[in-house]
Amino acid sequence: MTHTVKHSAIKTISTALCLGLSVSAFSISAYSATASTKPAHESSEVRAAKAAKVSLKQAINIASKHSKGTLVSAEFDDDDSKTKGGVYEIEFSSATQNYETKIDALTGQVISKDSERLDSGDISDYQTQLKAKINIMNAINRAEKHSGGRVMEIEFKNDRDYNAHPSYYEIEVLKGNQITELSMDANSGQVFKTKVKN
Repeated sequence: MTHTVKHSAIKTISTALCLGLSVSAFSISAYSATASTKPAHESSEVRAAKAAKVSLKQAINIASKHSKGTLVSAEFDDDDSKTKGGVYEIEFSSATQNYETKIDALTGQVISKDSERLDSGDISDYQTQLKAKINIMNAINRAEKHSGGRVMEIEFKNDRDYNAHPSYYEIEVLKGNQITELSMDANSGQVFKTKVKN
């Protein structure tokens, strides 16, 4: 009689343990499935870029009315203390002067304007950019077509970092929940390097 009771108790405990393990395994697999379907973590820069109501091209157009010369760079800054959202910093250069205009990415308002004389290195870069076959607006359009995203930042580079690409554009493109960095040859328009920004 005692043996039967002990056997029955052991059987009950075994069943409970098996059931508990099954529920745990199911919970873990359900959690894993849920975790894998969650969207990638958005950085503050991505959140600000997605919230921008003014595009980079619109900001460039606004800044061009307050500047002279050739567009040399356009940058999105999500960390500017003067606005609640992001800011576009747009730079134009003439043969001797650099003009920077800051545009609110939410409203399109001009926040600030500044100018300074170019140093010899900037003058050299400016002259090289004028000779490039692909101008900066063309590079923006090519990058957006290539990536299917929206350009948030572009800068002309003449630093000889790549032997095969002595002058190129560094471009950041927003697509979905991530920003991708592209390097584009300023003469051929070839995208020769792509990297997801962390």
